[in-house]
Amino acid sequence: MLPDNFDFAMLPTGSGEYHLEELGMLASTIEDIDHSLVSWLKEDLDLSTITNEGFKKVPVLWQVPERSFQVKHAKNLRDGKNIVLPVLSVERTAISKDPSRKGSFQAQIYSPDKNGRAGRFVVAQRIVPDKTRNFAVAAGTRTNTGGTEQRHYPRVNKKVVIQTLSIPIPVYISVDYKISIKTEYQQQMNDLVAPFIARPGQINSFILQRNNHRYEAFIQQSFTHNNNVASLGDDERQFTTEITINILGYLIGEGVNDDRPIIRIDENTVEYQFPQESVVPAGNYNLWGKD
Repeated sequence: MLPDNFDFAMLPTGSGEYHLEELGMLASTIEDIDHSLVSWLKEDLDLSTITNEGFKKVPVLWQVPERSFQVKHAKNLRDGKNIVLPVLSVERTAISKDPSRKGSFQAQIYSPDKNGRAGRFVVAQRIVPDKTRNFAVAAGTRTNTGGTEQRHYPRVNKKVVIQTLSIPIPVYISVDYKISIKTEYQQQMNDLVAPFIARPGQINSFILQRNNHRYEAFIQQSFTHNNNVASLGDDERQFTTEITINILGYLIGEGVNDDRPIIRIDENTVEYQFPQESVVPAGNYNLWGKD
């Protein structure tokens, strides 16, 4: 499904009749991969459990913010100095560019500018009807023996103008995330961990989507428990489970630092014309007033 807002897309200048809803291709950034995982946790899993206040939705935090910021913008998440449990937090732990995990697009294309940078690949083509028609009319116009101009004479038109849509080649990266679940009771932890195990089914992978891009995610098979229930101290009783998710994503473009457009529209060359200077035939010139 395409997003509602396309303002952040880098359409070529003077694209005219083109709309991004038709093109359906946006830049893919690291933030898009982050957002796809957080959206999956908030909207798809939509975790809830029983608390002292009833059946309540569990908040999802991206890299737990500083306490001073949280107190001002989300006061309900803290009870004094401590975060109200249960809570789920997401943290990006690593990014790797592994050549062995190249995704579906594996070829390296170099730019035709011969500057060592990556090139582009074609995702769509279409015929430009008005320009192609002009060439066809020009090629199908002739003068018959009576001196009358005849237009639209039937013949094969080989001068077809084609518009080509190209984007930068996708660069695949492997991104690791750590999901930390903290609860006060064992039953709450059971409620929150179960969807991570059962939702993908018999496999440990699922698909994430963001801005018409699809990323493949893998849940690691081991869930790490770190509880303090066996301690005899006065610390607050907590159950903690850490889940590692690896996402095979890709980058299209270089983000805000990219000096090249994400989407480029080119037209092919169908005719070459070489201007020629006029030459006066020999014997018919008079430069110095002499024959």
